[in-house]
Amino acid sequence: MITPNLASRPFLNTRPVWLVAAAAALLAAVLILLDLRLLLVSSRVLGNEVATRDELEKRHTELVAAVRTDVNALNRVPWRSLEARVKATNLVLREQAFSWLQMLDDIERVMPYDVRLVRITPAVGDDSVTLTFEVVSRNREAMLQFLDNLLADASFKDVTPSNERTPEVSGTGDYLLRLRVVYLPSAEVP
Repeated sequence: MITPNLASRPFLNTRPVWLVAAAAALLAAVLILLDLRLLLVSSRVLGNEVATRDELEKRHTELVAAVRTDVNALNRVPWRSLEARVKATNLVLREQAFSWLQMLDDIERVMPYDVRLVRITPAVGDDSVTLTFEVVSRNREAMLQFLDNLLADASFKDVTPSNERTPEVSGTGDYLLRLRVVYLPSAEVP
């Protein structure tokens, strides 16, 4: 049978509540300390990262200023006149690198005995030379032989006669022929 508690203040068993509250307070204090330690460590690392970021932003600003200075300097360069001077210099270099003796040897190789070279005008290009010839001959067969030799030779291409004068027209008794031909200095000769 249950006896009623007749005390004015009945006894309550509060010891387990105090133990749980003390354990919770101790756990909270440990967690707060761990959180503070983590905050201090992360703020130290974050401080290093902030310093690195600030240094990188400073370097970025310096590089942007240097690039702007270089771009402004490049904008002041007279590119059009510089390009023209470079092309002229390259032309002079190509002319200096070109073997004029080899060209004259190649012309001599294709020229028949009866044909005489009166005038030659070269124009040096990137990989070829355009030659304008003026030749004379006593007979038409030698002139035709010269054209055939030019067409057959690998060093010459695009043989284009521009003007021919017969002995009747020229009054000198010679055949006169003007022609344009492209000379390829790098062509292999058999």
